[in-house]
Amino acid sequence: MTKRNSATKRHKIHKIVLCVFCAFLWLIPLSEAQGDSYTLEQVLTKMDEIHRGFRSAAAEIERTHVTVLVNDKDVSSGKFYYTRRGKEPRVKLELTKPAPQYLLIDKGKLQLYTPNLKQVQEVSISGHQEKVEMFMALGFGQSSQDLKNNFDVRLTGEEVVNGKKTSVLELKPQNSAMFKSVLIWMDQQKWVAVQIKTTENSGDYMVLKFSNVKLNAGMPDSVFDLKMPKDVRVIKM
Repeated sequence: MTKRNSATKRHKIHKIVLCVFCAFLWLIPLSEAQGDSYTLEQVLTKMDEIHRGFRSAAAEIERTHVTVLVNDKDVSSGKFYYTRRGKEPRVKLELTKPAPQYLLIDKGKLQLYTPNLKQVQEVSISGHQEKVEMFMALGFGQSSQDLKNNFDVRLTGEEVVNGKKTSVLELKPQNSAMFKSVLIWMDQQKWVAVQIKTTENSGDYMVLKFSNVKLNAGMPDSVFDLKMPKDVRVIKM
């Protein structure tokens, strides 16, 4: 073999090795991305793991409601609490900015207290606790079967929300005229919601953002007290 042929052969071998190495570099991030991604069944399995040990959740919340027709945006913030009394849901939403308003679901009824109006609206949810809980505490401790019983569930992909990698679920209600669709961004570390978007049939929508989420931290009964003046006006719905 001549020196020229030998050099040509070495060059081809080097080129092949380089191509293989480059291909390997391209495959590494692809393999990692596939390893970090979750299928719908894997997401639901993770949620079931949280469901089995779930007792309570507390978080800071920002709520944005958009009325599309008049392009009106209403933003409020406060705290969210959720636990169960036996099989009954206990949910409290304390909105403190820009004006105080409190929503409480407990003991078979829903109460909406507006201090500035000095009134509380009440409605019985007896016999409908499970449906109310499904909508009021989405993304916090529900089992995959609970979701499948009420929604058609689809995984739409992954997104980063507030620095957290999330799996995005799209829920289509099976028996509700209230919502057109629900999107839930599930934190891939804690497997609870960091963001929820509900879209009404009118096109209006609401976005809930959760931060500083604490699971199973213990919650005294006093959290679910509504401190109202004696002369508050009660409106039965």
